Amino acid sequence: MSRLLLGLKKTHGIDSISTDFQVIQELPELLRKANWKVTGTIVHTRVSHPGEDLQFHGPRKPKLIRVEAGDTSKEHYSVVLDIGTTTVWGQILDLNEGVTLAEASDYNGQIRYGDDVITRIVHAIKPGGLKALQQAVVKTINGVIAELLEKAGVSRDRISHLTAAGNTTMTHLLLGINPRYIREAPYVPAANFVPPVRAVGLGLEVGPHVHLYTFPSVSSYVGGDIVSGVLGSGLFQRKDLTLYMDVGTNGEIVLGNSDWMITASCSAGPAFEGGGLRHGMRATTGAIEDFRLDPKCLEPVVLTVGRSKPRGICGSGLINMLAELMECCVIGQNGKFRTDLDNPRIRQGESGMEYVVAWARDTAIGQDIVLTEADIDNVIRAKAAMFAGCYTLMESADLRPEDLDRVMIAGAFGSYLNVESAITIGLLPELPLERFQFVGNGSLLGARLISLSNEMLDDAERVARMMTNVELSESRSFMDHYMAALFLPHTHARFFPGVMDRIRCLKKEMGRA
Repeated sequence: MSRLLLGLKKTHGIDSISTDFQVIQELPELLRKANWKVTGTIVHTRVSHPGEDLQFHGPRKPKLIRVEAGDTSKEHYSVVLDIGTTTVWGQILDLNEGVTLAEASDYNGQIRYGDDVITRIVHAIKPGGLKALQQAVVKTINGVIAELLEKAGVSRDRISHLTAAGNTTMTHLLLGINPRYIREAPYVPAANFVPPVRAVGLGLEVGPHVHLYTFPSVSSYVGGDIVSGVLGSGLFQRKDLTLYMDVGTNGEIVLGNSDWMITASCSAGPAFEGGGLRHGMRATTGAIEDFRLDPKCLEPVVLTVGRSKPRGICGSGLINMLAELMECCVIGQNGKFRTDLDNPRIRQGESGMEYVVAWARDTAIGQDIVLTEADIDNVIRAKAAMFAGCYTLMESADLRPEDLDRVMIAGAFGSYLNVESAITIGLLPELPLERFQFVGNGSLLGARLISLSNEMLDDAERVARMMTNVELSESRSFMDHYMAALFLPHTHARFFPGVMDRIRCLKKEMGRA
């Protein structure tokens, strides 16, 4: 063992290395069979001591977790995961080249126990509930990992480590930690900072040496996914005043810059990820991600992910549909279809009025794809929660939308987000378009960075400590803003003067006032 450690110091300048006991057990035979030519896998982590708080600040130390025969240094891969309440996304990275080889996703298997974090916490405290929830998300992750390996043509034993970002509840459930006290006053999670754990101990189907890194959380409802997004977007390094919005089921928001950050969570529901909608789906092949409407005949033009026949509607498609239907005066500010329009695409469905986005003959599922009034109501509630959260957070800092230098939007919408459409429906504040930046899946963005850089691990912890949480559930202002935002784009025209002027002009042109 001493000769191996000496070789690591001499060849790579790595000193003060701790070693897994399993490595020591296997080492004598391995070294001799390999003719003393081996490759070591090292992780950098902090070592806690009995009774010591997990939120420690000492330097990271190298730890030897695997020794293999020969030179395997060119086969070094990592899997990064976004553990969402609704969807689990994953990517596999070539750590030598720093490139993403494949991406995969699936609905979080925990959905069967509830759509939101509160219902899952309630289930977790039932007998056997925590184990069932932990096993459900592990099964989903294992499926995503298997798909990634197949797509990338990588062997399972070549994975060196895993990195996961998720909200506080999702992180607790993945690690098998009781989340009960997240929803009980004073709303304190078991831990905001958790050291790396052995992935196989959680049931993840990877090598026994693989460690799972999870992002630190800020509070009970502001988790590692938003920390990952802030890290990946570089917000924590910027001087300009930035609003960061992670538009997903948990709806997390950050306001600030490199000097200060405040954050909040506003449960928006799964609508923007395709959940709770008649034909909603994730932003995968066949999802309608763009939509245009002829204002005269109300015939649509749709664009799908992968340019295949449509299978459903993803987040970006939903936003564009609502904006187009609104601008063409097909729906009112309350989200209801006009009943005086004689068009075969607007019809009475099983559960109310609906618009036929694609006829069965043109789809990949053999049935009409529709957008219902119930779907629209779900989207309106989701966008109202996000808008109210943003406005309440800005008010707490005595700021207004026009004070913002930049708005960053994260979310699994598809390949892009039409910012103008998002403003039209009242999801985003009405600001010049050049102030907006779509960053895609922020959780995966940050997870990729810390997979490639030990320094970024320290930055992630620094970002989490910088954030001050604002609790919206106890805010009367938030509820007032939420109720006012339950219209398209808003109850009060002063929040969206440009949108309202444009719609008035369009109504006049089309004679649908």
